[in-house]
Amino acid sequence: MFAAFLLIATLLYPQSKKSKKPKGPDAVIEKIEVRREGDVVLLDGTVKNLSLKTIHAMKLHFEFFAPNKESLTIQSGPVESAFLEPGDEAEFTLQVKYPARAIELKIEARDKDQRDLNLEKNGPYRIE
Repeated sequence: MFAAFLLIATLLYPQSKKSKKPKGPDAVIEKIEVRREGDVVLLDGTVKNLSLKTIHAMKLHFEFFAPNKESLTIQSGPVESAFLEPGDEAEFTLQVKYPARAIELKIEARDKDQRDLNLEKNGPYRIE
């Protein structure tokens, strides 16, 4: 009888830690072109702010991978707009040194406070 009471009390007692809903993406890579020209990789594309807040000084970090999925290096650069308002798009155009053996890359983003941004469509992208 006591066990049944304890079971019912446990089920009816509100949970102290509610599970949080997963946060949606802060931004999305709208388009990207990744191509190698000699000893450099050209990165051209557009990123869009999907959040409800302005993103200040967004910086993109490109992680390059070898065929065996080994991480080779991370190169970074800013998007062209200092402030990215909700719903707005910004272009990025970067030229980085080609890491030997790299065949693809993934992208991460951070704001001016080095806060990681949840980036949708972040790769992997093949190096053409």
